[in-house]
Amino acid sequence: MEMTYSSAPPRVFLSFAMEHKPLVDLFRDQAQIGKLGLVFRDFSIKEPVKGAWKVHAERLIRASSVTICLIGESTWRSEPVNWEVRRSAEFGRRVLAVFLQSNAARSPAALMEIGVIPMPWDIKIIVAHLYDEQRQVS
Repeated sequence: MEMTYSSAPPRVFLSFAMEHKPLVDLFRDQAQIGKLGLVFRDFSIKEPVKGAWKVHAERLIRASSVTICLIGESTWRSEPVNWEVRRSAEFGRRVLAVFLQSNAARSPAALMEIGVIPMPWDIKIIVAHLYDEQRQVS
């Protein structure tokens, strides 16, 4: 049974530690080609950005409606992830968090600061949160 959504797809910024990119790619593919009626507009940084990465990331965060922090085993210590989550909150963007790995026991400090509790990787639940929260904001 295919789920459909009447509102526009959310503009999603994916925040993640680069060492978890293979899992992030799997998450991205699952979200976009699943039979859930979801094709989010992915504004994540797909390759490492040298130099003024904060300017690039800030532009992508501003263009997004929600940030999803994807948490792997070592994400908690990623300064770029903490910075992206904090900037997302400062810009008034919704922030969700998803565990990519079952051994990812620690969350980035920025998530704890803004009170975001990570959820398990279940694409149907994540999609429901994206659209439920989108309706509440509208």
